[in-house]
Amino acid sequence: MQLKTYQLGLRAVANVTPYAKRISDEEIAFLYMSTPSKIKDAVSDEMWVYAVSQYRMDPNPSKEMPLDQQLLSYVFRKRDGRPAFDWGIKEDLAERMAASHQFHDQPSLQPSRLPELAPSSGGVLSGAFDV
Repeated sequence: MQLKTYQLGLRAVANVTPYAKRISDEEIAFLYMSTPSKIKDAVSDEMWVYAVSQYRMDPNPSKEMPLDQQLLSYVFRKRDGRPAFDWGIKEDLAERMAASHQFHDQPSLQPSRLPELAPSSGGVLSGAFDV
């Protein structure tokens, strides 16, 4: 991701978000410099533009996260509501970007993909709730 694209996207989002503080070019440049190279290399300009468009369509964007982290959460897998950079880019990001005209919420596990758990017998709490 190039600095110019990062800067334009962050400034545009800050300008259209009622509760966001306005960010100076110097602050944006510093945020860009402080973003690990591994993340900047993984995120293309097109991915950043996609993240900006998803943010604008999001019916309930997070107000608890910094703006740059919110945008990256549309590209990276999430853990505890935040982008998990160590988990990498979302597996289905290409499909999401191909249908960028619609908002893509976090995927939910399909019932067929849920792991089957064996019934428990004789565990630590065995008999504890018998009446």
